[in-house]
Amino acid sequence: MKVIFLEDVAGTADAGEVKDVKNGFARNHLLPKGLAAPATVDQIQRINAIEKAAQSNRIKFSEEWSLVAEAMTGTTVVIEMRVGPSGRLFGAVTGRHIAEKLTEAIGRDIDHHQVLLGDTLHEPGDYPVSIKLYRDVHAEIIVSVIPEGYTPEEAAALAALNAEEEAAALAAIDAEIADDASADDTAPAEDPAEEEAEEGA
Repeated sequence: MKVIFLEDVAGTADAGEVKDVKNGFARNHLLPKGLAAPATVDQIQRINAIEKAAQSNRIKFSEEWSLVAEAMTGTTVVIEMRVGPSGRLFGAVTGRHIAEKLTEAIGRDIDHHQVLLGDTLHEPGDYPVSIKLYRDVHAEIIVSVIPEGYTPEEAAALAALNAEEEAAALAAIDAEIADDASADDTAPAEDPAEEEAEEGA
């Protein structure tokens, strides 16, 4: 079905664009919500008015979401997950987890597609994550993944302890390698004359 978009639809089209879309998508989503209309001659003649209204709305929404982004930036979202003996999570933290927690925290609906996470999170820790709020408006938050049953402070202390233990283990390995190298350097070299005598014998 050919439609003209009356409003911006993220990932699909901007207001004023004329596109062919699947019938089901148009009839079940775009048309009932007033996001688009059949691309009739009358509607196409309204393109300039539609685009002008859309531009005004973009400025309004950008200003509103910029205020939200300013308030949200630096927010820490805490997510508890079960952790195995190896220290890795059972499962992983996804964009859906973060979107749900963020929606609860700020009182505005955040879709998981707005969470620019990249790879899922498999270990406890603090992770910077960017949230796309509107077109060119982003907020930077911290996602703190902690073991289930721990407070953030206890999780931080545990992480510090694990880091110290890992550093100590690495230092011990480095020291052992250095001792082996030193032993090789100080070992007496064999006398070439003795080697020749042994070969002659």
